[in-house]
Amino acid sequence: MKTLKVVAIYGIGLVFCKLVGLALQPYVTSHLGLENYGKLDVLLVLTTLLSLLISLGVIDGLYRFCHDESQPERLLGQALWQVSLCGFILTGLLLFFSPQLQALLPGPPPLFAFNCFLLTIFFNAMNAIPLAKLRIDNNAKRFVTIQIIIALVQAGLILYLVRSWDVNGIAMAGLIAQIIGSLLLYPQWPKPNFSINKTLLKYGAVLTISGLLGFISLGAERWAIAHYLGVDAVSPYAIAMQWGVAASLLIEPFSLWWFPKRFSLVNTEEQKQQLANITILACQLCILIAAAVILFGPAFLRFWLEPTFHYSSILLPFIALWLMFKGCCTFLNVGCYYHEHGKGILMINSLSTLLSLFVFIYILPMFDILVLVYCGIGIQALRLVIFYLYSQHHLPLSYPLPSLFLSLALITFICFCQQYQFTFLLFLLTALLCIQVYWPWHHYCHYRNLLRGIQT
Repeated sequence: MKTLKVVAIYGIGLVFCKLVGLALQPYVTSHLGLENYGKLDVLLVLTTLLSLLISLGVIDGLYRFCHDESQPERLLGQALWQVSLCGFILTGLLLFFSPQLQALLPGPPPLFAFNCFLLTIFFNAMNAIPLAKLRIDNNAKRFVTIQIIIALVQAGLILYLVRSWDVNGIAMAGLIAQIIGSLLLYPQWPKPNFSINKTLLKYGAVLTISGLLGFISLGAERWAIAHYLGVDAVSPYAIAMQWGVAASLLIEPFSLWWFPKRFSLVNTEEQKQQLANITILACQLCILIAAAVILFGPAFLRFWLEPTFHYSSILLPFIALWLMFKGCCTFLNVGCYYHEHGKGILMINSLSTLLSLFVFIYILPMFDILVLVYCGIGIQALRLVIFYLYSQHHLPLSYPLPSLFLSLALITFICFCQQYQFTFLLFLLTALLCIQVYWPWHHYCHYRNLLRGIQT
């Protein structure tokens, strides 16, 4: 299947799935209100945390080693066994101690919803293995079809259950949807191989620790907001973050195609140059997405949501910058993943985690959410610089950095114009950014070769 066709299929599917959830937002917020929506978001943050612990970095490990494996089915079977074993043990323990753990969460959320989310996380982690197999096999149509069915089932159940069950109804809808997804994925389930792949385990363990540190930097701040400012304060921030994340998912189709492919472009100098070119293009696409959010997002949220949630429109432009830098980190860190260990990623994320904890403990209680977002932008920008330097140390690449620097300068001015309502300059700078990314005249040959490389 042609590369651009695969990217388009992934894009249509993922955007549709995300839009289904976002389309329910006015309905859900009107039924839950600020407090219950904050409790729901506390559970969603828990989902992110436990998914990291159960999956053990296996999915990234599959993408890293599956191309080098002489028996990929055996590797998939080992991955399934590792996730199953960890999932059964961790989920069983959490369910056994659920009353005590639920009481520790900010809010706290309802116990029934807490238990439903635990089971949902388990099924989601298990489903990730056959879904990864579909991506590795380049079976984009099947991958997207199953994701769309799961999203539609969950949305339909939410519409029916949230009116009477509130947060419990949303939790139940997610669990039922994941169970249906497991049944749909049955033909893709690999045969379990009851052995532990040490390379996969070692690689995944370091990435899991790194992911947990990254979770503290971007994820756990919602628990900090709920603790220091109250559950009500979480809701506007959570909504702005959801729209920021939804917009950043526009780069996800590109990532779904690119991440499994990038390690196959390190054998020759020509391939390495293509790797560098596509990496910078991906970073510029992240910047373009942030510009679109800054341009249209605030006005849309004021139209889309009830007045009690309008603080989200103030937070959204800065959250877009925060996620833009985070997205650039995921592309510029290719050298960090090149080796069979991820110690560099662990060290970098440890530093950003320490900085984030300092912000949570000492800055957030004295100021408000907006200052938290400012600090998050600074930490992600520092993280980007360190990732670049460390990646270059292990896998030197000739990146076209002037193009990236110009794009970053333009997005900075765009955000400034949005804050001070310089409408004409805002649209002008956004147009200049689009031209600068699409038609960089001083790198014309470079981008012509880049686009030719993507087509192959």
